[in-house]
Amino acid sequence: MLKRKLLNFFAIATTAVFPFVDAQELQLDSLQRNIDIFSGVLEDALDFKESRGLFGVSLGGIDSMYLYGQGVVLEVRTPLSSSRNRISLASLNSAMQSLQSRTSLFESTPFSRSPGQVVQESSLSLAATTADSSSFYADMMDKIANIDYSVIMNNAIQQASDSVRALRSIGNVDSSVLEVLSAEISVLREDMRVRIQELREVEDGVRSATSQNAVQANSNAESELRAKLDELMAKIEPLRDQIVTKAEELQQRRELAEQTYASQWEQEVVEFESKLYAAMCDYGSTLRELPDNESVTIILTGLGELTQDQRRTDKLHIFNKSDLLLCQSGEINLTTLQQRSVQYSY
Repeated sequence: MLKRKLLNFFAIATTAVFPFVDAQELQLDSLQRNIDIFSGVLEDALDFKESRGLFGVSLGGIDSMYLYGQGVVLEVRTPLSSSRNRISLASLNSAMQSLQSRTSLFESTPFSRSPGQVVQESSLSLAATTADSSSFYADMMDKIANIDYSVIMNNAIQQASDSVRALRSIGNVDSSVLEVLSAEISVLREDMRVRIQELREVEDGVRSATSQNAVQANSNAESELRAKLDELMAKIEPLRDQIVTKAEELQQRRELAEQTYASQWEQEVVEFESKLYAAMCDYGSTLRELPDNESVTIILTGLGELTQDQRRTDKLHIFNKSDLLLCQSGEINLTTLQQRSVQYSY
């Protein structure tokens, strides 16, 4: 963060060349006061006093310094820099919440088994049971493995929750809509928990019946277990489709909201820069103490282009004081002033 200061180092370093150091320092002090006044005028022109955050703290401001022989550097902090962070924070918060939830999920859900685990358990039981019992067990466990969508559904539920959190962070969706979406996800999560629990109960029933050779003793047990599994399949598969569809729907909604927000933000930056150019044209000439051959550099904090690694850069606008004087006198217009200025992100 730049601090308001005057770099007197250059003046002191040239003492041997310029014998009138005291007079030069007075000039620099006068220039710094002129810069401070101009910074205040620019803040008013950019409506920074109207941009207030928590506890009335201003969201915008200008820090200044003078580079001897080069010109004025003004670092401009705008509310746009803070609002740009919303999308990044939404993604970060979602990633953190997702990591925490998945860690908690795997710690608290010991019944979630992969098909490989099911096959291994099946092989162990086959060695300890009769051929008929083993055949029934293998068939049932294979069916259970085929409809064990716990990982798929858990991931989809987590994705849906992440999307709702992102929408809430972006802030361009009505709160009542978000509450409805959150309620829908809660219902789906509870339905999923119930169905997965029922699936585990059937699985335990198959294992218990097989280990006790109960199936051989009573064929009704086999029919009952098959019926329960068929009934459960009829419930789980539609639920899986419903959860995955909801997750995809919310993901698309999130992406659209982020694109809309980003477009609005970019438009606001364009409007802010137009206001900045108008202010520089109207008031830039008030920098009377600044030599005409020096420049005014405006650093817009956090408003530059995104780098490939998603780092937010600053955007710089560099004006020649001579061009500011020409614009103020009407000899050039705002368009020409913009064309003559140097602009880049860094």
